[in-house]
Amino acid sequence: MSLDLRVEIDSMINERNMSEEQVLSLINDMIKSAYKRKYGTDENCLIEFDDTNRVMSVYQIKKVVAEENWYSESMEIPLDEALELVDDVEIGDELKIEMDPKTFEASSVQSAKQRSQQIVKEYYNDKLYADAKRKEGKLIYGEIKRRRDNGDYGVNLNLDVEATFPVRSQSPRETYSIQQKYKFLVERVDKADSQNDNQRKGKGAKGVRIYLTRGSKDFVKALVENEVPEISSGDVEIKSIARQAGVRTKIAVDTHKSDVDPVGAVVGAKGSRIQTVMTECEGEKIDVVRYSSDPLVFVANALIPAQVQRVVTIDPASKHIVAIVDDNQLGIAIGQAGVNVKLAKMLCDWNIEVKTPSQFAEMEETQKIYENVEDLFASSEEEEGEEAISNDQIGIAPDDTPIADIGLDAKLVEKLHARDIWSVEEFFDYTEEELVDLGFSSEEIQEVKSNVVIEEEEEYSFECPNCHSILAAGTTVCPNCGVEFEFE
Repeated sequence: MSLDLRVEIDSMINERNMSEEQVLSLINDMIKSAYKRKYGTDENCLIEFDDTNRVMSVYQIKKVVAEENWYSESMEIPLDEALELVDDVEIGDELKIEMDPKTFEASSVQSAKQRSQQIVKEYYNDKLYADAKRKEGKLIYGEIKRRRDNGDYGVNLNLDVEATFPVRSQSPRETYSIQQKYKFLVERVDKADSQNDNQRKGKGAKGVRIYLTRGSKDFVKALVENEVPEISSGDVEIKSIARQAGVRTKIAVDTHKSDVDPVGAVVGAKGSRIQTVMTECEGEKIDVVRYSSDPLVFVANALIPAQVQRVVTIDPASKHIVAIVDDNQLGIAIGQAGVNVKLAKMLCDWNIEVKTPSQFAEMEETQKIYENVEDLFASSEEEEGEEAISNDQIGIAPDDTPIADIGLDAKLVEKLHARDIWSVEEFFDYTEEELVDLGFSSEEIQEVKSNVVIEEEEEYSFECPNCHSILAAGTTVCPNCGVEFEFE
């Protein structure tokens, strides 16, 4: 008996936004699933579809065997039964016997329905994932719907799945309000595994995860690209970008055309273009600098708004460089909480020290002493002396712990030095996100942290000189004999 599927096919095409080919494939899987549930296999199940009339027929293929050799009811048919169906048939032939799917057991049909629902869900998730994936790395408007317990926000993007705006991707300069629309960058789109899906409740547990950001450097980069047509045309290129969200961003730009000013193109007439980007970032300062393949020039440019006298390369191998500025420019070059020089380091990928002329002169004198000591001694003791001078030269405080002394792999130590991280204390001055921006993997960051041992301070005590009782540090009156103490 054939099945007229016109209504069902049209319904699924319209309601599920599926193609006719996908609907037919789904129905085919449903019927085979029900058949297999009843007969244990679907190898001999044949389904034929009439495209013109949208009619589907189901057949069971059976091999004709002798009565005494008939063992499988689902795969074989005795010769005498076969002759009742077809006049001209012999042992070894195959018969195509039409079936009525409505005769399948209820449990088989129910199993097929469950399978079809799973297929529809998978198709829906795949389509949703594909739609969202096309928006990855692009700017999009979204409305904040709710604030979750962990500080993340749920955002409506009109994609039939709630996106996540994590705490780590928020700018500390900004505040966010429910039912307000904001511009976001689609940072990442993932397919969620079923185990995680089962742990989630409510809207969003659809197998697709969308993560948004306003706090990453890529968000600012996308804003600039959207605002500057010369970038889209290829006349201007963003070479690198460094950001401390909510505080400052530095962007290095370049061009291959002699008649194009890349900085002017990005900044715009009277700063109009970059002002639009700064307004979107709630007033965060943005420096646009000219890129140069010459690190001396690039470093000087990267330290704006400070004016740099000159730049001196100390060690090309470790990318150690010194920028010399006037005394009144030192604070500007370093920036509040060191943010200006830190972003310049990230932008140029050089270890930048900022010195005044007098500080640099002292540094040169130290270098001469270092070279003299190196010429005089060649023993291991001399190497220790060199290390001590080197530590002083690179600015490790006496109470700081050199990063090379905590048992790390030599290559990791070299990489840390190359990023101007010479002590444990300097390492913990950076956030994990900043360390990732500097090129460190999560495993490398964890290796450093696991090698740092925090020693607990000992609790001190003293002996009462009168009754010889042991008293805790800070005791001013002996509880045993009443003697009073005064400490200097």
